[in-house]
Amino acid sequence: MKPLPGSMRLKRTLGRGVAAALVLFLAVGCAAATRPPAARPAQPYPAADIVVQGAVDTELQPLIGALDGREQIQIAAWTFWRGRIAGRTVVVSRTEVGPVNASTATTLAIVNFRPRLIINQGTAGAAVPDLKPFDIVVGEATVDYGAFRSAHAEAGAGVDLSRWTPMPHRLRLDGKDRIAFERFPGDAAAVASALEIPNPRGRVVKGIIGSAFEFNREVDRLVWMNKTYGVLSEDMESAYAAGTATGFKTPFVAIRIISDSDFHAAEFQPVAGEYCALFVLELVRRWPVR
Repeated sequence: MKPLPGSMRLKRTLGRGVAAALVLFLAVGCAAATRPPAARPAQPYPAADIVVQGAVDTELQPLIGALDGREQIQIAAWTFWRGRIAGRTVVVSRTEVGPVNASTATTLAIVNFRPRLIINQGTAGAAVPDLKPFDIVVGEATVDYGAFRSAHAEAGAGVDLSRWTPMPHRLRLDGKDRIAFERFPGDAAAVASALEIPNPRGRVVKGIIGSAFEFNREVDRLVWMNKTYGVLSEDMESAYAAGTATGFKTPFVAIRIISDSDFHAAEFQPVAGEYCALFVLELVRRWPVR
């Protein structure tokens, strides 16, 4: 084949380059069009005075209904309602059930709403026989009673709770040394305020609120939980929300109403969630305005 003149070779080379670039551009464009849009980072909202948490709707309705100028905010899988109650900016958070949900919802609440106080509230089972349905426990502390270390035992030795000892959570609060938390303390001012609120349906007591992703109905297990961890009640969220709040140095208190007790063969009382929310609503109204 006869060689092409230099100018024609240059034009053909450039033409091939432009064509290749056009093909690459179209391929990248098509790929971008088929990719789902990247999730945008959440933008912080105006700061809130209080975030009130509940795992399910029955624990939240009186609080949501009390919000003036209510706005619903969806952040990924978690729902928040923002408004005002008695002159306070309040965010109601449906954490959903369990430790993963509680920790994530608490993180989102702190990062986006920067509250002065978090109240985790809702229903709980009794871990001691003297608590009856509709009694309320104000958490001077919360503890993860599912955190334990067992001593070695050979195969066939069985499961023995006497070999189980509590294991603390550890947080690096300032990015330096890890600090062991056998339990997470509740905010002293919030605890004191809650203890002053009457409960028309039962007692109000101060104590340790326990959490684990468990639903225990064995009385001996409940007795062991109280003896080992000091818990008065059991739920699935409080301690995990408290640990997250501790990591962010955000004041926190857990308040739980007894909805069932296997010491007395009491069936779960769904209305207990509403009663606890009404109690917490009074605490919100009494909390000092910033």
